[in-house]
Amino acid sequence: MKEQYKFGTAINCIDGRTQQPVINYIKQNYAVDIVDMITFPGVDEIFSNELRDVESSLAKHSVYISVEKHNSQIVAIVGHYDCAGNPGDKNYHYSQIKTALHEISLWKLPAKVIGLYVNENWQVEEVA
Repeated sequence: MKEQYKFGTAINCIDGRTQQPVINYIKQNYAVDIVDMITFPGVDEIFSNELRDVESSLAKHSVYISVEKHNSQIVAIVGHYDCAGNPGDKNYHYSQIKTALHEISLWKLPAKVIGLYVNENWQVEEVA
C-alpha cells in the first residue's frame, strides 16, 4: 500500500543554510510531512529579473509537478540573509519576495502561496 504524505513546496535558494529552517517552518506551521524543494541561487530574484526568465520557467514547471503529482497544498517563495546569488538587505529581499508572490499568484495554483524570509539568526519570518 502506498503511503500517504501531505506535501508542501518551497522555491528556495541553493544555500544549504536555508534548507532545514524552511523545511521545519513549513512542516510545523502548515501541517505537512514532506517539503519538495526547488532551488536556484538567489531565487527570490528570478521573478523580477527578465534575465532569469529561464529559471522562472523551470521553477514554474517544478511547482506544477509538485502541486499536481504530490497534491502540495502550500507553496513558499524564500529569500534570505547573506545571499551570495542575490545580495541585498532585508528590505530588498522582502520587496522581491512580494514581487514573486504576485507573479506566482498569476499561476492560479490550487494551493496557498506564502513568502518566507530566513533572517540572520536562520529563523524564518513570514512575509505578508
